[in-house]
Amino acid sequence: MADAGHEALVLTAAGAVRYATGVAPPHGDASAEAARPFAAVVRADRIALFGLDGAAPFPRDATRAAGALADAVGDARRVGVDRLPFALGETLARALPRAELVGAEASVLAARAVKTADELALLRAAQAANEAAVAEILPAIVPGVREIDLTGRFLAAMARRGVTACHVEPIWCVVPRSASDAPWTFPGGLPYRELTSERVLAAGDQVMIDTGMLHGGYMSDFGCTWTCGAAPDPGLRARWEGIVDAVLAECRPGRTGAALHAAALAANGSGRPAPWPVPLYLAHGIGIGGVEPPFIGTDLGRAAEESMVLVPGMVLVLEPYVWEAGAGGYRAEVMVAITDGGYERLSAPPP
Repeated sequence: MADAGHEALVLTAAGAVRYATGVAPPHGDASAEAARPFAAVVRADRIALFGLDGAAPFPRDATRAAGALADAVGDARRVGVDRLPFALGETLARALPRAELVGAEASVLAARAVKTADELALLRAAQAANEAAVAEILPAIVPGVREIDLTGRFLAAMARRGVTACHVEPIWCVVPRSASDAPWTFPGGLPYRELTSERVLAAGDQVMIDTGMLHGGYMSDFGCTWTCGAAPDPGLRARWEGIVDAVLAECRPGRTGAALHAAALAANGSGRPAPWPVPLYLAHGIGIGGVEPPFIGTDLGRAAEESMVLVPGMVLVLEPYVWEAGAGGYRAEVMVAITDGGYERLSAPPP
């Protein structure tokens, strides 16, 4: 907040409230409704938390709600706000005539981008459960099974591990071998599917897997490509590994997102499309959300990537995708945490 010049934050986005206060919504307990957080005001000296009911209820009327928030903001003159309903935002501005209301993202997202040791432990646990469930299902990728059957088996495997919050619809999709077999994509984009269907697998199909489950308040994000009933194409995976190795060589404090982007393009080779399907990413952050800053390889542009500097505690999910007409493709995800001396792998695709 000091770096962004925010003297106070008014937060209503569920993730931002949970991150700033440590108070999470109850799950399946109607009696806990009174404790459900709705808004928080954060200052350097105190935090005010408002629930929908209970000891510090958040008024349903915009005028009274703005008054409660303004009282908690106090004499702060530069106030970061997020996702305020229009009526509440207008009323709050009138209730704080001497304050400047600006976006809260510069404080909230910068804080969330750098993980504490406890956050890294939660990410490891979520990722381990996700990887173990995927590994359990890989032997079921055989001719005759449907894509949606694999999704169902995966969700059951996660439930057996006590994880039931699905935040990314599990993808078990055959990689198209020609552009005509794939959904429409942006000009110059790579053929790609991400809607699991009732398609029945045949020997040789390359099944792209992508999953994201919430566990302990933190997201897992795991994916790989598995060949149905046949050996994988070693050339496609080797090309993917070359790109990942080049990017990992840049993963250390002080390097920029632009450096990772350039390394991926150089390893991919000239004359080929960028090794990720538009509008997805070369890399993204992860934490209480499955896709959060920093973003690398997007339409934010290279200038944004030049200003994105790696620091210890940042977590990146690398997910390049290589594809060749007739041969198909390979995509997998590697999660790494930036350390003082380089990086630590938090996950890797199966061999």
